[in-house]
Amino acid sequence: MLIVVGGVLALLLLGGVATGFVLYNRAAAPDRSAPDVVVVNYLQAALVSRDPNRAKLFTCDGSVPALDEFNAQAVRREQELGVSFSINIEGVSVAKINSSNASVVAVIRRSASIDGIQQSLADTWRFDVQDRDGWRVCTGAKVG
Repeated sequence: MLIVVGGVLALLLLGGVATGFVLYNRAAAPDRSAPDVVVVNYLQAALVSRDPNRAKLFTCDGSVPALDEFNAQAVRREQELGVSFSINIEGVSVAKINSSNASVVAVIRRSASIDGIQQSLADTWRFDVQDRDGWRVCTGAKVG
């Protein structure tokens, strides 16, 4: 009887561990389910959180040089002005090319209060994304 109870408890414990592992993996996995979702998640990681390791999870090759330079310029400007920019991603739209390639347009707005005056700049960007076992940002460029 004691062996049966011990076996049942062991199975319940293993089932709980397996369930916890699956739920954790789902919660921690990056969402690359759609072209617009991956662009927003990439921009959040790269510009808002400034977490390059997290940003790489959403890219084809680990880096989008044009956006990396944009971010570096923003950081330099923050230091020069002694402010922190608030970054908003707006107007995200998808122009799907085919089932594995798409183009996504997004507006990146930087806002800050400088000398007591609220100011903001908005730049329109176009990102090329590919479905590589989930959508990934491959290139990005400022439009105009």
